[in-house]
Amino acid sequence: MPSLGVSQKPIVMPRYAQMMALDRDVWTRFLEAEAFPITEVWYDVHVGEGLRLPADAPQLDQKISSALYEKRADVIARVGSQLWVVEVKPKADMTALGQIITYRELFLQKYRPAESVLGVVVCDQVDDDLLLIFEAIGAVVISNEYSEF
Repeated sequence: MPSLGVSQKPIVMPRYAQMMALDRDVWTRFLEAEAFPITEVWYDVHVGEGLRLPADAPQLDQKISSALYEKRADVIARVGSQLWVVEVKPKADMTALGQIITYRELFLQKYRPAESVLGVVVCDQVDDDLLLIFEAIGAVVISNEYSEF
């Protein structure tokens, strides 16, 4: 498996890479609950190729393109013997559903981990119409509001 880089402890911080304020608040509430035995986390994990530029494009353009357009999982978390690909959103909606499907699959393709990998959406609210769909694709929704997991 390619390296995820240096992990961090699952602690509350003032910022998390690439998370907007609403997402940061959701993730902070999740961490504060200490409901899951997370041992390490990686933030803003690149999982996609992004926008391909012509081979003769300047190196700076290549770096900028990579920084702007590569798909990124919000969090990869080690929980017991599993890895979680985590999407953090205020609401588990259709956008979160599409993102967790995509990020989990791209993570599996790029990193090919030996561990089992679970797609997880951490949120405050849930679109109840989608719960059975999340379940059908094998993704877990953890809501700070309901804490029903």
